[in-house]
Amino acid sequence: MSAQTEIVLRAHEALNAGDIDAVVALCDSAVRLDMSERVLNPAVYDGPEGIRRFYAEVLEIWESFTWEPTRLHEVGRFVLVDVHSRGKGRGSGLELDRDAALLWHVEDGKVLSIVFYRDSAKGHAAAESSARDE
Repeated sequence: MSAQTEIVLRAHEALNAGDIDAVVALCDSAVRLDMSERVLNPAVYDGPEGIRRFYAEVLEIWESFTWEPTRLHEVGRFVLVDVHSRGKGRGSGLELDRDAALLWHVEDGKVLSIVFYRDSAKGHAAAESSARDE
């Protein structure tokens, strides 16, 4: 397993354990989390404080939420992660059970960006395009 894939797996483990400090420690100071494809509340989060804000929003809406990696695919400096997400809405009890993809850009041991894709095929196409553009 490459160092970049190991970083991505560590980030997922920390996220699912609720250790946002460990997630932030793996990120570059200019990290960008692009959740603009999210159906509810699409947004882009910049820097460590953006990562913290994203996680605070998740905790506000969801009683529980997990992002379980089901497949990791390295493409150049990128790691595409197919994820299975499960969540239970705070107060509403609404249950979410879906598949999606996250494209992680990792360089020099730090996460530079994460882009969310509702459609895994779109994530795979973006990964291939990003690798060609390197």
